[in-house]
Amino acid sequence: MPTVIGIVAVLFGLLASAAEGLTNERHSTAAQRQSITVIVYGDFALIRDVRLLSLDRGENRVIFDDISSQMSPETAYLADLSSGAPIAVREQNFETAVLSPDLMLTKAVGHTVTVIHRVPFTGKETSETALLVSTNGPILKFKDRVETSMPPDSRIVYSTIPAVRLAPDFLVDFESPEAAQHPVALTYLSGGFSWAADYVGRVNKDDDQLDVDAFITLHNDSGMNFDNALVRVVAGSVQRAQPEAVRTIGRVVTAAEASNVYAATTNRATRQPVSEFYEYSLPQRTALHTGETKQTLLLFARGVPVRLVYSSGVDAEDFQSQSGGDQQVPVDATMEFQNDGHGLGVPLPTGVFHLYKNDQSAEPVFIGEDAIPNTPRKEQVALDLGPSFDIRVRRVQTDYQEIPHQNNRTEYVTSYRVTVSNAKSKAMLLEYSEKLNGIWQITNESLPHDKTSSATVLWKIPVQAGGQTILTFTVDSR
Repeated sequence: MPTVIGIVAVLFGLLASAAEGLTNERHSTAAQRQSITVIVYGDFALIRDVRLLSLDRGENRVIFDDISSQMSPETAYLADLSSGAPIAVREQNFETAVLSPDLMLTKAVGHTVTVIHRVPFTGKETSETALLVSTNGPILKFKDRVETSMPPDSRIVYSTIPAVRLAPDFLVDFESPEAAQHPVALTYLSGGFSWAADYVGRVNKDDDQLDVDAFITLHNDSGMNFDNALVRVVAGSVQRAQPEAVRTIGRVVTAAEASNVYAATTNRATRQPVSEFYEYSLPQRTALHTGETKQTLLLFARGVPVRLVYSSGVDAEDFQSQSGGDQQVPVDATMEFQNDGHGLGVPLPTGVFHLYKNDQSAEPVFIGEDAIPNTPRKEQVALDLGPSFDIRVRRVQTDYQEIPHQNNRTEYVTSYRVTVSNAKSKAMLLEYSEKLNGIWQITNESLPHDKTSSATVLWKIPVQAGGQTILTFTVDSR
């Protein structure tokens, strides 16, 4: 078995300034924590960490350990929660230089290190000492040569860990008017968090009722574990001064994360309005560990009345030109319901509706999903189900006339035939729209229209099961 000979210990000393500061430093760890609150926004969180600190009268230097490595130090502030004992903060520093391979290499510059070389094929290891001149390369000065990069199949071995922190910490210099134990709250914003609302909807046989279970789905990727935490989430678009990464709506839990998903179904989150937002509180304290996805019940609703809406239409058609041939017009299916009653009638946060329906053997079938925006109570929710399989619309121009006038303004008279076919086993109603240009009027039509805007008309076309309905209309425009 190969042996390693002559490994030289590399000793790392602390800087003199750091050594002086240690005499007045006091560490605060999670063991002093009285409570912790995590309020999760779209892609960040507010952390409120309350700890019981033993303070000296006058100057104090406290190093807060066990904080999020993705802390935004510019957002941090310290508050004494005891009455009559204000905190005057003089300076605060977020120390992020933690132990890493790069930091160990940097600390070893100017010192002798041991380089282990592995001989190919044989696997035998040899060692020799070298002076680490620079990390750029790195540059190594051996006894008989200088290498500007690591030799092949080689590595640097350290026998000592440098005196640096193992995790980020937050150092605060402040003054206290008295020597006593004080509950102190450290509040800051941190990246590495996200949440979304996930809605699971089950449609009944007749497509006229919907059961809904809504969950808050939380994800912690901050690198810090939170135990026995009060957790809340905030729905709404929070203004940030600096551009932030936009979270994709409706983050779906992957199969790899499934073992870390916990659902609390006995209680549900409570809500309260805060300014222009809504805050939802989880019903009990919980653990939120890094890399974990957690779910808790937001609401459930039963027997919500819904309706299927089939829509089709043509946008920005030029009614003042001649065209020929059949035009296939897509038909979209949408499920609509009112956010009111049956367990709803509450603010619905942005999220994704995942829809299911049982087949004839009572087995659930996934029929689609759609994202919804923040939806106030009593507003309508529309879920896009994609294109219809059984409904077809064909449109053709059947007549075209140009009629010149003395005022140099030409009159255009165009006629159309729209054929709607329904291959379903039940009757349906199609909402068909056209956008018209110029100064226009409809002079003839087989079904009455509704004018929904200055340039849009809508026909509601009933079609029997397995049947066909034809709409004809004529537009006079200038």
